[in-house]
Amino acid sequence: MTRREVKISDLIVGDGHKVSFIAEIGVNHLGNYERAKQMVDDAVEGGAEFIKFQTYIAEKRYDKNNPKYKEFTDLVKEWQFSKDLESDLWNYAKSKGARVLTSVYDEESVDFANSLETVAFKIAAFELNNKKLLKKVIEKKKPIIISCGMTNFDETDELVRLLEIQEADFILLHTVSSYPLEEKNSYLNKIRDLRNRYKCPIGHSDHTPGTNIPILASAVGANIIEKHFTDNPKHRLSDNFFSITKEQLIKIKFDLEYVHKVLYSPSFDKDDPEKFMRDFRKIS
Repeated sequence: MTRREVKISDLIVGDGHKVSFIAEIGVNHLGNYERAKQMVDDAVEGGAEFIKFQTYIAEKRYDKNNPKYKEFTDLVKEWQFSKDLESDLWNYAKSKGARVLTSVYDEESVDFANSLETVAFKIAAFELNNKKLLKKVIEKKKPIIISCGMTNFDETDELVRLLEIQEADFILLHTVSSYPLEEKNSYLNKIRDLRNRYKCPIGHSDHTPGTNIPILASAVGANIIEKHFTDNPKHRLSDNFFSITKEQLIKIKFDLEYVHKVLYSPSFDKDDPEKFMRDFRKIS
């Protein structure tokens, strides 16, 4: 199978290229603008290729039939920046050299994120079957990254058909929608299943604490890694308590670099490690 590549900003995501890392700040800032800026600084210094926020209107984020609609709407409303403040945050991140993308949850936020020049759109697993949102995102003609949690192959096949008919550039992420997730339930072999079934780049969105899973995901074929990011995992709200810090990001980046070297051995021809033994070959 010839696997497609996807260009996001100035980087290529696909086989043979170094695994990119998305530091998902999301709403871990809990509505604190200075904390959000600190997380941007940390993510850039830690080596993240991309920084991801969440762009939404609180009242439109969840289905009103969800029994937890009010509870969660009240929470995310506290963490939602005004459009002016969110715009300032994006500009700050770009001034630090960050490539910024965002998760979107409603059509109005798609337009707003596009006006902020998001380099790609992220579709959360909860929105995978939201055709109205997907079609709105596809219209923007930017790369789309989609988490495939809580789904089956029939639903994913339907999603991929829609994206391919519209000639969208897209990446599918294996994920298990549990927050946090135990490492034993990561089911990383699903990355191979996705690679065997679809021609797009395949990545992994990891919800486990710590740094172990990204290196394993990349070894089984993930082209891009997404992981929640914070400046203080002691905060209990949002995803802070299972998110990684700058120091952990530095370790993950080191590990991903190592896996790339082992998988692709870029200096193999130059080093010619079989040179000495070649004289022992028997040919008849």
